[in-house]
Amino acid sequence: MVVVINEKYGVVLEESTLTVGEARPGFYKLSLAPIDEQLNVLESAVDDLFNILDPTTTYAMAQPNREGITNIAGFITMLMVGLTFGVLAVALVLYGIGLGGA
Repeated sequence: MVVVINEKYGVVLEESTLTVGEARPGFYKLSLAPIDEQLNVLESAVDDLFNILDPTTTYAMAQPNREGITNIAGFITMLMVGLTFGVLAVALVLYGIGLGGA
């Protein structure tokens, strides 16, 4: 048995195989090509999201030859944070022992 999902666009569902297809008067053609195209787009988006978690890769829409840029940016950021807190700690120690001012 075939269930009509949308009469305007001619979309039907075949209950026995659970496949969606296109309906014409007196003729039912089941095609998964439009659904496969959307699944491919979704799979590429999911792959790109998983690649974001790896700092040695790049994003799908990034400029060429940008592999590992996230790794380098993270290193530079943590280097600057470490230097900032290191200088702050040294300044607090020097101020604490009385060498920091009048």
